[in-house]
Amino acid sequence: MNNEDFMNYEVHQSILNKNLKNIKKNLGMFFTPTRIIDFMLQLIDDKIIKNKDLTILEPACGLAQFLIGIKKNNRSLFNRAKLFAVEINEDIINYLTNINIGSNIRFFLCDYLFWEPNLHFDLIIGNPPYGIPSPSDHYAIKIDNSIKEKYKRLYETWYGKYNIYGAFIEKSIKLLGDNGQLIFIVPATFLILDEFKKLRIFLSQNGKTTIIYMGPDVFKPEADVSAVVLSFLKSKEVVSRLELLEYYHNNIKSIKVESNWHGEVIRFCSKWTQKIENLCPYKLGDIFEIKISPRTPEIKKSPLIIKEKIVNAEHLLPLLNGRNLKCNNIIYDNLTGYWINKKDINKFRGFFHKQHIVVGMGFRGDGKVAAALDKRSFPWMGDVYHLLRKDSLFNKEFDLDDKEVVAYLNSNCVRRYIREVFREITYHLSISQLKSLPLPDKKAWQIIKKERLFDE
Repeated sequence: MNNEDFMNYEVHQSILNKNLKNIKKNLGMFFTPTRIIDFMLQLIDDKIIKNKDLTILEPACGLAQFLIGIKKNNRSLFNRAKLFAVEINEDIINYLTNINIGSNIRFFLCDYLFWEPNLHFDLIIGNPPYGIPSPSDHYAIKIDNSIKEKYKRLYETWYGKYNIYGAFIEKSIKLLGDNGQLIFIVPATFLILDEFKKLRIFLSQNGKTTIIYMGPDVFKPEADVSAVVLSFLKSKEVVSRLELLEYYHNNIKSIKVESNWHGEVIRFCSKWTQKIENLCPYKLGDIFEIKISPRTPEIKKSPLIIKEKIVNAEHLLPLLNGRNLKCNNIIYDNLTGYWINKKDINKFRGFFHKQHIVVGMGFRGDGKVAAALDKRSFPWMGDVYHLLRKDSLFNKEFDLDDKEVVAYLNSNCVRRYIREVFREITYHLSISQLKSLPLPDKKAWQIIKKERLFDE
């Protein structure tokens, strides 16, 4: 492939990208910017490059952007390596085999997650599909339940509402040879979400994990997703080593190195966040049990819920949701269209009838939390969390009252902490993340306010 061939390839790539819009959506496919491909190719380990009998695989290859990138950047490597590409879409495979991109690439038309090549690879590199596989219209990747059940049986890291890129990571690591390398660009959600706890453990048990945070702009405007580059070196020995880096303004900055990582949630840190953590003697989960409101599907199916209010029915209460919740304020109006009989609240959720703190977690971008004390003990639905004081030894020592906890949760200190520790990875915090928030006692809270630590 000469320079003219590359130019023709890029023109065809742009056209095909537009023509595949619906196919890409159903397959969770996002093409990778050239600058990101070039960056990822620089991460290939020197030992891999020097290997004389090199095997390279690009799974879910799409337009084989990474194999083409290797040819553009290192023609000798491209020519001497054995190159493999797997793609599930026949139209794409037909296109790739009809243009001159190199006769030494072997293409396989199949579902990568079921592919059994009977060989191992030195380097697996690419951009796997993203999305939760389901026959439901609510989810991006459309598959039959029978296929999904097969995935679940095949992949040990599958857990909860698993995103399919997690299975691609597991599959690829299993296909690596000894000391092989995996380089993927994937969403950053596996760093923190509970759905990926088995995947994080799997990574920690099979080699050295390097994660480079790329931020939320890599795939915009096509997709709003915070991305990381995962560079993984497989090892027979249990390395349990994690390195977290950040790519910013064409520079890579080291965030932290954990030499004894066992798959714990991967959090960002700074001198400021460490100062807050050292100052606060508690975590929110030490003091509070945290529950989430029932979701819409449960509300619609519940025989306790009334969809239309009976005129002058004082025995009914409206269900509230995130729109009713503001910082230190609750709007007790019906914005949901759902009602419940007062006497049935305890049947619906046992904690609704108690005064407690409610928290809304729609924070993407600015880290803002909205917390308030529900003094009137109304029922709730949707993405609203409920903080219920535990009867524990910690609580006997804890000296902040609920109003002070609400003030702290609404403060710029918490806002900054969330922004620095969890970045733009998700649109709202999970229960696990919320439990991990540092919580001050009276002394620490006075220091935070007096010294304005959130302004440092």
